[in-house]
Amino acid sequence: MVHLSMVTIGILIALGLEQSVEAYHNHHVAREARANMLSELADNKKQLDNHLGDIARMQKDRQNGVAVVGQLLAHKHLKDLRIEVGYSGPTLNSTSWTTASTVGALVYMEYLDVKRFAEVYKIQDFYEHLQNDEIKDVEVALGLLNSLEDDPEKVPDDELRAIKRQLLQSEAALTVIEQLGHQLSNEYGKVLPKS
Repeated sequence: MVHLSMVTIGILIALGLEQSVEAYHNHHVAREARANMLSELADNKKQLDNHLGDIARMQKDRQNGVAVVGQLLAHKHLKDLRIEVGYSGPTLNSTSWTTASTVGALVYMEYLDVKRFAEVYKIQDFYEHLQNDEIKDVEVALGLLNSLEDDPEKVPDDELRAIKRQLLQSEAALTVIEQLGHQLSNEYGKVLPKS
């Protein structure tokens, strides 16, 4: 009986130690995942904040393009027919979030932390979708602008109106991107520790 008790106590001690090691490991995985996500979001915020300053220039380019097309529609002769349409945006990463989800590290994190991270990554994902849509708008605008290369004054009015519509749509999209970008930057600030 004494031997059986000793064996039972030994097994219970071994199981307790194994659970302690497992709990320590899980805590370490969660802490590392949280640190990686915070670092990733800090980098994303920096990229985004730098990009938000460029949006005004891109909007001005669209407005200039609309003005040029408006003059062409009024059949005015133009000396300078320069329309610049481009888009550059931040590269926002979500690798740490995806990795934490895949390896199950989120299970070991505090619920409120996971919720805050999920919310900011969801807004980031929506922002990236808007950026992709704007890139498509720019592609269409550039395709339409090709008709201006030979003799812009001979381009039919319906094509000019199509170019103008596309430029206006792109300008509106930039406004939405800018607004959401500021919201995303604020959300990053709420999640990131105060310096």
